Amino acid sequence: MRSWRRFGLVAALTGALVVPGQAARALEGRSWITDDQGRALILHGLNTASSAKSASGLPWIGPDDVALERRLLGTDSVRYLIQWKNVEPSPGVYDEEYLDAVAVRLRWYRDQGMHVILDMHQDIYGPAACAGAGNGAPSWATFTDGLACAPQSPWVLTYLQPAVLRAYDHFWNTTGRHPELGERYAAMWRHVADRFRDEPAVLGYDLMNEPFGGTRQFGFFEGPILTPFHQRIIDAIRTVDAANWIFVEPQSLGVNQGAESSLGALDGDRIVLAPHFYPGAVDLGGSYSGLTKLLVQGEFAFWKHNMTKLAATLGRPLWIGEIGAMDMSVPGGPAYTTDWLKMTEDLMIGYAYWSHEGGTGPDTSINPILNGGLTQVGRIMARPRPRAVAGVPTAIKAAPGSLTVSWTASDATGPTDIWFPGTTAPKVVATDPYTWDPATRTLLVWPGPGRDHTVTVT
Repeated sequence: MRSWRRFGLVAALTGALVVPGQAARALEGRSWITDDQGRALILHGLNTASSAKSASGLPWIGPDDVALERRLLGTDSVRYLIQWKNVEPSPGVYDEEYLDAVAVRLRWYRDQGMHVILDMHQDIYGPAACAGAGNGAPSWATFTDGLACAPQSPWVLTYLQPAVLRAYDHFWNTTGRHPELGERYAAMWRHVADRFRDEPAVLGYDLMNEPFGGTRQFGFFEGPILTPFHQRIIDAIRTVDAANWIFVEPQSLGVNQGAESSLGALDGDRIVLAPHFYPGAVDLGGSYSGLTKLLVQGEFAFWKHNMTKLAATLGRPLWIGEIGAMDMSVPGGPAYTTDWLKMTEDLMIGYAYWSHEGGTGPDTSINPILNGGLTQVGRIMARPRPRAVAGVPTAIKAAPGSLTVSWTASDATGPTDIWFPGTTAPKVVATDPYTWDPATRTLLVWPGPGRDHTVTVT
């Protein structure tokens, strides 16, 4: 969550600015996340949630909150946070009561027809690394060699404390002293996938939130360490689950702000590139205006270019695992939200907004839903959107109150699914037959003859 904004700014500004057309060309020949009907999924949802970083490992939500999210925002997915320390409190011992509690919550999403990406979350390695400042790894998997650690402000600086750096170095086994940690992590993921592979709501697994290389960074981390780590976890999961999608993240430092990634190729099918986007200049300037806005727009350009290029090079679908997190009371907050939404629409990619909590009022909260209604950021996010496309998407043109979706025919068997906000029936112009459900605000466009298809909803 929101990590490496300050550290990554310099890295994000080290290349030349690119024109938008370069990002668009990088998407040619792209692949898509698909469902069991062969439709391209444009996943829109929330991260649930910071409260899952607590000792219990469970978020604050209840079933009514999930239903409200679906109704007010039209979300079709969730990035649901779980933690290694809760899954495996002792080496090789898995907490089935915790996993039972997760299973209950997954059913809430299943009841709403939503896809779940299980995210193995960590920040600052784990709570035992630095006086409870982090989350993720269990204490038995935390080796700091007695080095000093004091939580810092802003919190992200805690990553540079000697104890935290050493804990990561031992986990990645760059010290050569703890190869068992990677083995246990892979076995833990195998257990989780085995447990949830038959849960209809589960679409896939996000292997590690915002990987951080300790004293190894960038090309010294992503290529020789992180890539084979991802492959090990993929291989472990595939021994029990060949069907669900696997979401892999590049390192967070720099890449979250738009720097290039040296993540390498991975073997296997149904793998998604799932970077985050947190422009450092937003935090540095505290606004989205003036010079800060220019810097952030540069980070937009870098991120679009570098991440679409990486997705094309690896031959993987692109999805943003975290994006957002700007207080609406800050100058330019609404405009920033509108701009990152437009970026996802232009690139025809989905996202998971950070996060489903935070803030105290409708015009200051980063939580899109507060006290049963939409906040300011929620009202901006409640835009018409395609959730599933019955073919290969070729264009998504969105604005408040209108949406045009175009695609070419494929072997998809289900309809194109479009959510539309508001209370009045929209006007629809489509090349194919359609049905409108006012209760769920859902337009279903059924596959018709021909190669090219378009629907406009206003």
